[in-house]
Amino acid sequence: MPRFFWPLLALMLLAGCASNKDAPELTEAAQYREAHDSIESKNYLTAIDQLKELEVRFPYGDFAEQSGLDLIYAYYMSVDYPATVVAAQRFMRNYPAHPRTDYALYMRGLANFNMEKGLFDNLVSSDRSARDMDAAKDAFRDFERLVTRYPDSEYAPDARARMVHIRNQLARQELHVARYYARRGAIVASVNRAQYVVKHYQRTPAVEEALAIMVKSYERLEYPELAAKSRAVLALNFPESGYLGDEQEVDLAWWPDEDNGILSLLTFDLL
Repeated sequence: MPRFFWPLLALMLLAGCASNKDAPELTEAAQYREAHDSIESKNYLTAIDQLKELEVRFPYGDFAEQSGLDLIYAYYMSVDYPATVVAAQRFMRNYPAHPRTDYALYMRGLANFNMEKGLFDNLVSSDRSARDMDAAKDAFRDFERLVTRYPDSEYAPDARARMVHIRNQLARQELHVARYYARRGAIVASVNRAQYVVKHYQRTPAVEEALAIMVKSYERLEYPELAAKSRAVLALNFPESGYLGDEQEVDLAWWPDEDNGILSLLTFDLL
């Protein structure tokens, strides 16, 4: 039996190679249809491989532009946000005058918007404003370019809504830092952060607490006139503010006492 096995195996391999050689390669249209069918079936990883192969075989073909758009979508739906950003950037670089550039810009913004989301965010509710938000800032710039260059785009309304959300998050991040400094006794740094919120993030919910921090900070620094001005602005813009007492005094539940700075430092802000 071994004497006939190897010749038989060799014949089978030669037959397989011959059949593969004789099999016609898919046309560009047929290969694109396969990739499109994979997307329709939600087989995004398969679609990505098919679209990348199509790009290699037909880099300047009739389906090159549409394949680039589909690749952006497939990457996004497969939750590969960094690859989505790269694919969108490449499309806009290769086809700057394409009529669907607004879509590529929008998808890049969405990918950056979701970049910071991870497993922990899906399991529990966490305050993302307390973490680094560079990706959120990139998303804001993407959406801002979209609404500026393509104000009538179908994606512009959603982009504007996401910009509002991002601004609120960025303002909350500044408040988080202001609280951090105040708890450690760095009052000047705290009031600077609060001022930044009032100046750069107007019409966000964070402004109310920022004004309250300014009042408490100026009182701690013994600048009564500045404290009074900040209190007046707070009372004027937020007459029902929970930070204002009956006598117009400002109350922040977390505001540290004079001797709490060292305790906060030693306990890493846990107390």
